[in-house]
Amino acid sequence: MSNIQLFEQAFAVDFPVEVAEMVLDRISGLYGTEFSKKYSGDSDAELIQRACTVLNGLTPADITRGIMRMNSEEFCPTLPRFRNWCEQGGDWWTADMAWAKAMQFEADPLTKITKLTKCALDEVRHVLTNEGQKAAHYAFKDIYQDYLRRAKEKGYQQEMWIKPQPKKQLSENSNNRKGVPCPPELAAKIGNVFKRVGGAA
Repeated sequence: MSNIQLFEQAFAVDFPVEVAEMVLDRISGLYGTEFSKKYSGDSDAELIQRACTVLNGLTPADITRGIMRMNSEEFCPTLPRFRNWCEQGGDWWTADMAWAKAMQFEADPLTKITKLTKCALDEVRHVLTNEGQKAAHYAFKDIYQDYLRRAKEKGYQQEMWIKPQPKKQLSENSNNRKGVPCPPELAAKIGNVFKRVGGAA
């Protein structure tokens, strides 16, 4: 596969045009003149294509969340802002929220984080250690968003990470061992076996 083909995959968009049109119609209906001013430089086809690009990867639940948020906002959102509304709240943390929580967790391991956040943090730990927070932040966001997209596609729910309990080690000190005492009749039988074995030797 050539470099051009690899880059073409990064630009692939499969968001439904009809849904993009519905979102734009809703924004236009709510904000009227403000919407017209904000997008006056775009043709309808350009605006729909841009909406498909920006909204790509969102689920129906995400779009619903964005529309509900839009119903209570005074100012007309840009498409990236609308996407941000779609991703905020609900069941999943956004990449920025996850990064902030990951940095809190690094400072204080008692901070609660999600399994997805912990997984992405573990992936960038080498970058964080060797190149610093800025480089790790960029890598973290990309990794987290990829994991988040896959989790949503599979219908997973967000779960909090729980630190695994350390495995209990057996004590070398036999005084600490606890067990069930051997019944006297069994102890006598075992003693007789040892006597026979000792006598045979």
